[in-house]
This record gives sequence, structure tokens and C-alpha cells, in this order.
Amino acid sequence: MNTTILFRSFDTLQEAQYVKDALEQNGVGCFITNIIGAQLYPLYGSSVSGYRLMILDQDLQKAEDILKDL
Repeated sequence: MNTTILFRSFDTLQEAQYVKDALEQNGVGCFITNIIGAQLYPLYGSSVSGYRLMILDQDLQKAEDILKDL
């Protein structure tokens, strides 16, 4: 069974979208969560209110490899 996991958390939507696009172009399905929370509470930083990029646990190694090449 595949589990959705947090891959990375970002301070800006642009950063999250950049990595999301790179992952999707290389066959890794992903999505961004906490968009509303990050916009409502920007002063709390990414640990509480950042944009969260989620992937399937089975894609973790592939996603890490892709991120290294960016």
C-alpha cells in the first residue's frame, strides 16, 4: 500500500511549484498542500504554515535524485 508523505516544505509557493513541476516532468506524482494556511499565517515559517510538497513513499528515492540535479 502506498502512503503519501511530506517530501519538502517551502516558504514560497513559487519554490514549491518549481520543484513540483520538476518532479512531475520526471514521472513523480505530487501535490502541494497547506496553501491556505501558508497564506494566512506567513510569519510562522515553513514548519507550521509552509507549502508542503507531498509524494508517494515509493517515489522518495527518485524524487531525491531529481532534486539533486536541480
